[in-house]
Amino acid sequence: MEPPTCDNDLPTPDYKVSIETRLVKCLRIWSDDPNAETPSGPKVQEELAGLLEWYICECIPYGPQNLGGWWSDGVIRLEIQQNGPDSFKLLGVTWIDSLGIAPFEIEVQLIPRVDSHFAKTIFRIGMLDDDGNPKVLDRRVDARRALEMRPRQAKDWAMAVELTPSEGGTGR
Repeated sequence: MEPPTCDNDLPTPDYKVSIETRLVKCLRIWSDDPNAETPSGPKVQEELAGLLEWYICECIPYGPQNLGGWWSDGVIRLEIQQNGPDSFKLLGVTWIDSLGIAPFEIEVQLIPRVDSHFAKTIFRIGMLDDDGNPKVLDRRVDARRALEMRPRQAKDWAMAVELTPSEGGTGR
């Protein structure tokens, strides 16, 4: 009697696929049709906003320690710019815990025909106060206004880092 085997033809459930892999796939769908719906139902831009909440949480630990335990509690505004076939800029505003809101910019470079990870990510979030400490905006600030107020230079963001995969892998 042969031992039971797993059926490798079954699709991997979305919850077991990395956030980055899911973002790559959604950006490819968005690139083909920004109004497309995802296989699970929501419009691709809504799916991207949901995934970015989790991606922001994954990126923040790579930043400075003075972010005081920041974490994204939902993306409330998202604009997507495509700067080339595999190059995107994701501009938006996220809740930071219950502290307030913060603008973000995430530039990603995809690898042609590779859906598992980004080639490069430039991740920026938050603003600095007059003393150079991270600050969030009051929750009553309109998300469009918060995005307009975002820093324009890397030194003015609360966090600005470049993330690239490790040699031969998908780790950071």
